[in-house]
Amino acid sequence: MRKGLYLVEITEVFYPNLRQEWRNWLQTHHQKKPEVWVRTFRKATGKPSISYDDLVEECLCFGWIDGLVKKYDEESRVQRITPRRKKSFLSELNRQRVWKLQRLSLMTAAGLAPIEDQIGSPNDPLEIPAWVEEQLQEDPLVWENFRQFSHFYQRLKVGWIKECGPRRQEEAQKRLNYLIKMTRQGKQYGTIPLED
Repeated sequence: MRKGLYLVEITEVFYPNLRQEWRNWLQTHHQKKPEVWVRTFRKATGKPSISYDDLVEECLCFGWIDGLVKKYDEESRVQRITPRRKKSFLSELNRQRVWKLQRLSLMTAAGLAPIEDQIGSPNDPLEIPAWVEEQLQEDPLVWENFRQFSHFYQRLKVGWIKECGPRRQEEAQKRLNYLIKMTRQGKQYGTIPLED
């Protein structure tokens, strides 16, 4: 736990239970507010809440980013949402979300501004770092299975490894090891489990 992480003060709280309510709030306030805390309820409460994907996609549309999550009360939590800084990192998953949002004409100029040089195109060739490709090719079955997966899935997994950067090489190797393990079994997956 990082020192001082939970000392951040919860300021304005907004509770959208529908995606359109969240989009409307962002449309009105994305250029005026420095932050907002979005409240969501645990599933067990039965209270409606915006899904995480809807929350993040609308953030992307207006140039905002999700951050710190804190417990709000026994039934809910809040997540800090702030404007995205210019040139802030865009993960491969969010890049693919942006492509989808562009196809649906939901992206705004404010959403594109901080990330426009990182968006690229779904048609861009997949660039696999040499060390990743070498390990994928060590087992012919792994390489064959990997090449059978969709272009978007390949991009997502390679991007997930690359986003570790040179400073987190141990984490990158852990992610690659899990990709190899699952690919050997012909399985695609969303995220790596905490314990495996």
